[in-house]
Amino acid sequence: MTEKPTDYSPAANHTPLPDHLIEKRHSNVKMLVVFFFILVVLVVVGVGGWYLYYFYTTPLIQVNSHNEDGITVLPSKNAVASPSASLDGDADIPSDWERDKSLVCNTTFRVPPAEEPYMIPRDPNTPPSSLDDEGKYWIFEDSDAQLFTLNHMTRVIFKNPELPASGYVSSAVEVYCGVNDKDLTTESFFVQIQNDLLENYSVIKLKTVGGAELWGKEVRTATFEGGTFDGNDIYYVFATNTNVYMIRTFGETANTDIQAVRDQILLGLKFE
Repeated sequence: MTEKPTDYSPAANHTPLPDHLIEKRHSNVKMLVVFFFILVVLVVVGVGGWYLYYFYTTPLIQVNSHNEDGITVLPSKNAVASPSASLDGDADIPSDWERDKSLVCNTTFRVPPAEEPYMIPRDPNTPPSSLDDEGKYWIFEDSDAQLFTLNHMTRVIFKNPELPASGYVSSAVEVYCGVNDKDLTTESFFVQIQNDLLENYSVIKLKTVGGAELWGKEVRTATFEGGTFDGNDIYYVFATNTNVYMIRTFGETANTDIQAVRDQILLGLKFE
């Protein structure tokens, strides 16, 4: 006689877990899900916070030694960017130099008198010309002028005021300024300039960036190219509690005495 196979059912031999163990296992699964959810939220918040910090504190134009845009980074203490003259306060400023102040820029210049050796006598046998240094002396000027976000310019320029402007400048020290109504630091103002360049000045680019120590401050230095900028002109960039500044010296004279006086004027600047 053939025996019938016995039906096998796993359920028949399964012993169900007690209710309290089932509830505990479900509770552990829920805790694990909540843990991973919190972990994901923390990661998202952390990455988002890092991105916002990076976006708002990093210039749109990167300035590093391997910049693909061709920007050259100078050392933070850039000797090339510093004037050739050196001053210790007013120690090397002659007492007969006048003080002229721009109230808008909160900047005081020391200006040489209109006499020799600071004035170049003109040869009476030759007609006056704005294309040389004869008959010129140092003059303080203060007027509205635009440079990026800055809207005022004060300067001391070596010229003959009786001659019409010709585009030739023997020598000058220019201070461009604006009101620091956003509590900018030197670094954040420098970032603002870079972003302004990228957004509003497609033909103007940073050529070099660096740093210098002038007027008892750490300042940024920059040269620009494109537009009407001369790539050799160094701009000194910094912020105070009241103003933001871009300062440069420039001129076409080859007279080393005039250049030395120009450096004295630059280093003798006072900012309030």
